[in-house]
Amino acid sequence: MLSSLKEYSFYLVVSIFLVVGSLIMKSDFLARFLLSNLVTLLVALLAINTTTSSVVMTKLKEISDKKPKANFSATILELKKSMTEQIAYVSMAIFFSILAESVTILSWFEYASTLIAILLTTIFVAALGTLYDTGRSIFVILSFENKSD
Repeated sequence: MLSSLKEYSFYLVVSIFLVVGSLIMKSDFLARFLLSNLVTLLVALLAINTTTSSVVMTKLKEISDKKPKANFSATILELKKSMTEQIAYVSMAIFFSILAESVTILSWFEYASTLIAILLTTIFVAALGTLYDTGRSIFVILSFENKSD
């Protein structure tokens, strides 16, 4: 739990720097890019991660067949958690994109669009973190197989 909190805090801090940096440079590229593409990107990342996870699961099955005492229950739990997170990212991205286009929400307070941009950026950065973790798992399995041979 604490490691997840640290991880999401890191994503939030990175996102704040990106959005504030964009504001300082008077560039709306990041906000426009995420509003236009974030949901599509997240669905594509979900597809990539699902494929990668299935490869990882296949390799884990092969390893557990060779070494029956190998316990991958924690790994399987993390892969399930990853899928749930990614679906949550898509849902949140849709929700915050709707808010970003809402005249009513934007009129509530001066920095509403900045806050929404930070939240959308955080979702994107978190999704990239998930992609990195999933990709890294393949290298862990490959190094495990190399040690076993």
